[in-house]
Amino acid sequence: MNFECCHETGTLATVDQSPGAIVTRLRPLLLAVHEALSQGVTVSAAIHVAHGWNPNADRHLDHQLVRREAMERLKPWGADPDELSDPLLARQLQFADTSTDNLGLPMSGLILRTPTDVLRVWRSDDGELPAAATDGLRAFYRQAPSRQLQLDLEAPKRERPAPGHLALLWADSRAVVTRFDLVRPAGHIGRRVQVDWHVDLLPRLTFPAATTGGHRQ
Repeated sequence: MNFECCHETGTLATVDQSPGAIVTRLRPLLLAVHEALSQGVTVSAAIHVAHGWNPNADRHLDHQLVRREAMERLKPWGADPDELSDPLLARQLQFADTSTDNLGLPMSGLILRTPTDVLRVWRSDDGELPAAATDGLRAFYRQAPSRQLQLDLEAPKRERPAPGHLALLWADSRAVVTRFDLVRPAGHIGRRVQVDWHVDLLPRLTFPAATTGGHRQ
């Protein structure tokens, strides 16, 4: 996949990490993710109906089916399972946090990369980022606030900066995507994540009518 549509080519100074700039440059990718998740929740719902299963009896299976379908549809974008959300590779998270706060994380994650950004797609019923409970999550959350980076936008050209870290939080209800939030973390204090900004994308992006869900007020 050619990512030139999603970033300004030839820009070696600090990349603008403001919400508006990120949504603009990642718009094609964000639309593709929303479509993939919408198809994923439809597939999962159909499988559960066909087998007479109650999705609430095994939420991880529901989330995994959504991810599996979404990953197939996002292959042109280089989508991979996110090891930070894989229960086999992130056992520390499960052992460190025995509460139910992060039950939406395992089996639901995808990771996508562009030259300017790393986007982790996680299910989150409450719209919150998972606690900074592992070295991997802490490393992902550790980056300067966008306002601080804004001061460097007029700096002399230099080597390409490290990609920005973003989380795309989704949830669904009755086979419709009802949450689609883009979040930029900016560090952590202990296990508590510091959020740089948090944007509800559903009112900002235009989706095909058949896959548009409701959004929070």
